[in-house]
Amino acid sequence: MKENVYLIGGRAVGKSSIGTKLAASLGYKFLDTDTLITDACGFSVAEIVERAGWQVFRAYEKRALLQLIPQKSCVVATGGGAILHRELWKELKKLGTVVWLMADPSILCERIEADCHSAAQRPSLTGKNICQELEDVLEERNPLYRKTADCIIDSGKLTIDEAVQKIIQICIEIDRE
Repeated sequence: MKENVYLIGGRAVGKSSIGTKLAASLGYKFLDTDTLITDACGFSVAEIVERAGWQVFRAYEKRALLQLIPQKSCVVATGGGAILHRELWKELKKLGTVVWLMADPSILCERIEADCHSAAQRPSLTGKNICQELEDVLEERNPLYRKTADCIIDSGKLTIDEAVQKIIQICIEIDRE
């Protein structure tokens, strides 16, 4: 397998929960770009956005992605907007397998609405209803996820363990090519 696995995708697709189990299964370190950002700043994502705006958060996000380049043997859960830093993904793809976790927007909306911490962790990008915002954001970002990904996993149809096993299987197959 390549040195790293990068999990990309929208909100609530399971990047952190799948990533944690995947890292444990592979004996890799687990990193989350949002955690790297909040640990460095001392503020939650929502607080950063409230105090300084999305543009500043995106600058922190870019810095976090740059910190990943020297990392080895890692599974990385990226924030949903990390895909917007297109210039960095060429380098990251050389270092690892990029897995797009996706799910039907109705499933993602249900997950977000059921998560009592969602509003604090995932501030609104547009101020719209969360389900409408989710659909709008995915419509914009899905082409970027598709272009960047080495493989696609529908996490809405799989358990966490099934997704982990499928990712491991796909990563092994990609390495054989």
